Amino acid sequence: MGVSMVEVADPYQSVTRALKYAPLFLGIVFLSYFVFEATTGKRVHVAQYVLVGVAQLIFYLLLLSFAEHIGFSGGFALGGGATVLLLAANAGWIFASRMQAARAFAVFGALYSMIYLLLKLEDNALMVGALGSFATVAAAMYFIRSMDWFGKVKSLGGAGMPTLRVGEL
Repeated sequence: MGVSMVEVADPYQSVTRALKYAPLFLGIVFLSYFVFEATTGKRVHVAQYVLVGVAQLIFYLLLLSFAEHIGFSGGFALGGGATVLLLAANAGWIFASRMQAARAFAVFGALYSMIYLLLKLEDNALMVGALGSFATVAAAMYFIRSMDWFGKVKSLGGAGMPTLRVGEL
């Protein structure tokens, strides 16, 4: 017969752990916006990138404030959900496209789900995070492969601005 003490992480410890991933995920969201910019041919102003960054930073404030009252998982769901919706809507506004908003929602929803998964994993968090980061960079390289860095973006499928079709993903 034995007794073992299980130390449950309080919301503050969980939020502190989430903050350690902040630079990585800030960079991935910026990279995603850059890929949207490169593949649509529509330029994004630096002020719009700043607002995207501010929205992501506010996510951590929302996470902490909600986690104090309803726990980490609920706080993450509310704060992350609100942030993903805002970032997706912003992409729709910037690129004037519901399709880009839907793509952004899928990308940022997956990204914030990845953050949550990393925070819940303990033993395998480093490996999953490294593989996810590698896959993200590989996807960015793939999607901007046709970009002429010294001129205009080449079309992926013919004349005009590039379009990404489901079959090309």
